[in-house]
Amino acid sequence: MRVKSHQYALFMLASMLLAACGASEPAATPAPFEPIVTIYAPAASPTATRAPTPTPQPTPTAELQAAGPVSDAPAVVNGQADGINPFTGLPLTDPAALRRRPLLVKVANTSDVRPQSGLNSADVVVEHYSEGSITRFTALFLTNAPTKVGSVRSCRLIDIELPAIFDAALLCSGTSPGVKPLMRNSYAHRNNLTMISDMGGKECATCPAFRTSDRLPPHNLFANTVRAWEELESRGVNKPSVFRSWTFDPSPPQGKPTRVLNVGYKSGNVIWTYEPTSGRWLKSLRNEKQIDKLTGEQIAAANVLVVHVPHVTTLIVEDVSGARSIEIQLWGEGPLRVFRDGMEVGGRWRRNPQMIGHFELLDVNDKKIALKPGNTWIQVVPMTDIAILTQ
Repeated sequence: MRVKSHQYALFMLASMLLAACGASEPAATPAPFEPIVTIYAPAASPTATRAPTPTPQPTPTAELQAAGPVSDAPAVVNGQADGINPFTGLPLTDPAALRRRPLLVKVANTSDVRPQSGLNSADVVVEHYSEGSITRFTALFLTNAPTKVGSVRSCRLIDIELPAIFDAALLCSGTSPGVKPLMRNSYAHRNNLTMISDMGGKECATCPAFRTSDRLPPHNLFANTVRAWEELESRGVNKPSVFRSWTFDPSPPQGKPTRVLNVGYKSGNVIWTYEPTSGRWLKSLRNEKQIDKLTGEQIAAANVLVVHVPHVTTLIVEDVSGARSIEIQLWGEGPLRVFRDGMEVGGRWRRNPQMIGHFELLDVNDKKIALKPGNTWIQVVPMTDIAILTQ
């Protein structure tokens, strides 16, 4: 079902201390609303509506900060108990992780930034069209705290929805002039406009984001999740997420046996291959393995979700080539395919945009689809005009 108007909340972070870091660059019941650090942080108002959108490797290093990969330890079924990560269904052994807000980081996905850093440390990664034919990632961190994630790029319209879905803060390099007023007008009350700054090519060990000298701008901006959480803490908004939508079960489900998933994005087919020995899906782009630069390992996931969503091309120009922004309408419901343990389970996703931390995964009988404990990769695709092949 497609919803044309709705109420929803926007939580976003793109923080930087300009004086310390350099010059700026243009760069379930409903839970109570509580403002967090965002690009446009609203005052408490769960009823404001959004303005309409116009339409027409290397060895692991200290950068991983002793976080390590997502554990495959046994999990409590459904992930609702205290001490369980609501995004992975796995125990949270780090006391700090129990108290902090999940952090979303916007990561580029073009040939000049691959291999990216830190994606295998994320609990959830959402891959979606940015504009034109290219895709971009939004990676969620709670379990692990890598100090180099990226490279970081700017937000898109979908990043109005994702922080509300996961009840998370967001870090990105800014927005386009057309997206900026939509973010501002999404709430009746707003304050605390904070943008990530241009570090002028200098390293910055104390900043939520920093520039490196090994790449040319704008591809040399990286996030430090440790510093980002410190920034949230300093603002008094580093609070746990209310997200509890997903359930988890280590037992393999009944479904269609599947070993290969091929998602036909215009920029290149994303191919997931199931590896029975590890019980995980391995990611390739076309026929080339996608690698996490921090670990030198192929990107892997316990679960892969294919989420079909209406895509509407807007009048917002995102880059110098004239490519227009896409409104990915992640509200209401739509078709869903869940891949885990070498099996495919069909169903639908459902989201009530008036609820914070809400994104349900339902089977054909309206029962919750249980995910495998571990990390999840979400492939957001249009309702039509994209090939989804399995074997």
